[in-house]
Amino acid sequence: MSQIKQSTKLARDTMSAISKFREATEVVYGPLEDDAIRWVPPECSGGYKGRYLWTDAFGVINSITISKELDDPSHLLRASRLVETVHNVLGRTRDGSSWLPGASEQNPVGGGLRIGKEDEGGSDGDGQYHHYLTLWMFALNRLSKATNDSAYNDRAIALAKAIHPHFFVNKESERPRMVWKISMDSKRVLVASQGNLDPLDGLVVFRKLQAASTDPSILQEEISDYRRIIELKGRHIVSSDTLDLGMTLWTSHWLAEKEPYLEDLMGQAQRQVHQLFDKIT
Repeated sequence: MSQIKQSTKLARDTMSAISKFREATEVVYGPLEDDAIRWVPPECSGGYKGRYLWTDAFGVINSITISKELDDPSHLLRASRLVETVHNVLGRTRDGSSWLPGASEQNPVGGGLRIGKEDEGGSDGDGQYHHYLTLWMFALNRLSKATNDSAYNDRAIALAKAIHPHFFVNKESERPRMVWKISMDSKRVLVASQGNLDPLDGLVVFRKLQAASTDPSILQEEISDYRRIIELKGRHIVSSDTLDLGMTLWTSHWLAEKEPYLEDLMGQAQRQVHQLFDKIT
């Protein structure tokens, strides 16, 4: 009887969590009961003309999660429509008149994807962030898995190949490094410092894209570049910033069992989490 009660409670807790999850998603994307076939992503995710790459990446992932938990494939259609909209808006110039350099109708991510910032210029204006792009690649990879459609993972690989060279400085030298932000057209560096998690994001996400591809050697050169940066950087500094810390744990766990470096990093991050909670209590 106790096992039945525990199972019932678990089912109630799960449905309650999914209900809250849906409510949070509907704040951005509107009622999920609307006809998915006719659904058009509203311009509510923030950013210029209503699209913001970071938010929409989670929008895709949220739709996949809801689809799985409710066994409702209509939410995968929503995710697919959101992907098409993001590529059509953020793969183009801000006025929408043309694709970013290197992109086309056939390859809408060939020029990378804009962040979608409200302001056009300045260090905090529109451009391309490496960690936004890798999160979007991850979302495409998950949608590929959920729909059993390799086209989404192929599109993520195309994006990976398009943006990778632009975030590296002195790539062929003994001490290459990465930059944090580039211009919308990928031609200029806007923020020259190296993001704390960018090499880690690249290594983990590119390896996941590679693992889902029929070509086991795809992205091998790019993955090697991230390894070089990580090796040169040395021991990773785990930040006490909660977003950075959370993303460190989330990113590392995907390959922790296959990469000793990541297993050690997860241990550091977990200790930092306990320290933060100790300060609160």
